[in-house]
Amino acid sequence: MEMNTTLIGIIILLLIFVPVGYLILNTTGQDKRAKKTVSQLSQTKGIQVKNIEVIGNCVIAVDEASKKLVYTSKTNPSADFKVVDMAEVRDCRAKSIKQSEKTLDWVGLELLEKTGRVEIPFYIENDEEGYTKDPFVCLQDAKRWEGTLRPLLKAS
Repeated sequence: MEMNTTLIGIIILLLIFVPVGYLILNTTGQDKRAKKTVSQLSQTKGIQVKNIEVIGNCVIAVDEASKKLVYTSKTNPSADFKVVDMAEVRDCRAKSIKQSEKTLDWVGLELLEKTGRVEIPFYIENDEEGYTKDPFVCLQDAKRWEGTLRPLLKAS
């Protein structure tokens, strides 16, 4: 009787921990591949990025020496890779679109350039691709990135 109870307990634990372990390994592996791709693409364009960060489906990094911001999506880093020259940006701000007082639909950075507006999404409510963080955590990340990028803006 004790052997059957122990066996059932082990099976239940395996049913819980194996899928969770798989998700953790899959996510961290996907993050590492995306960071490596961003680093390689940046180097081909002569940009030396440090502190590559994955926030939701967005991979973002900055080269403070050349004042270049690079960002892409985690699901397709090569095709979505973009470079923003921070010398051409007039303003940078964290932006969020509220659905209600307690929920957010969209969170990211908004860069106002001379030619237009660039939005870098960190969180999209109806995005079914990839894993995401809590929208309020993404909002804090956006505010932190705003603080990182503001000193790089051209003084106007």
